Amino acid sequence: MPTLVHRFVLTGAASEVPPARREIVDKVRAWGVPLDEATADAIRLVASELLTNAVVHGTGPITVVLSGRPGRLVIDVLDGHPAVPRSRCAQADDENGRGLALVRLLATRCAWESVGPGKRVWAEMALPMAVEVGPAEAGPRDLPAIRAKGRVGPKPASPRSAVA
Repeated sequence: MPTLVHRFVLTGAASEVPPARREIVDKVRAWGVPLDEATADAIRLVASELLTNAVVHGTGPITVVLSGRPGRLVIDVLDGHPAVPRSRCAQADDENGRGLALVRLLATRCAWESVGPGKRVWAEMALPMAVEVGPAEAGPRDLPAIRAKGRVGPKPASPRSAVA
């Protein structure tokens, strides 16, 4: 299966984050990925953190690129500000400062790299595998057998530095 790609651009306004988050989950579902609510919520959270950081700490326009292959999704967020993404040590009553820690927790891999005058921050997430039902694979009592598709494909381009 080839890599599925979806790209869109935001101006950098905070009001664009919720619809962009929905667009990401909707696109993954449109690709035929059987998302359960826990996986959809994880994608929404990672996307929200990456997008919000680009809006708050970066400069627009912000380019979002989704790359999907069986079993994985890469969310790339590119903005025009070269500042290095940094984790903060949030205190219990702080309302901010946990975003990159959440991304690291939910993503299988994440990193950043300088790109032109700005940066690219990305996160790779595991996805449920699509299933194929084949009539030639019918099991007992003519119930269709289900087999998962295997994972294939290259890894994302090697970043220069892991997200701190």
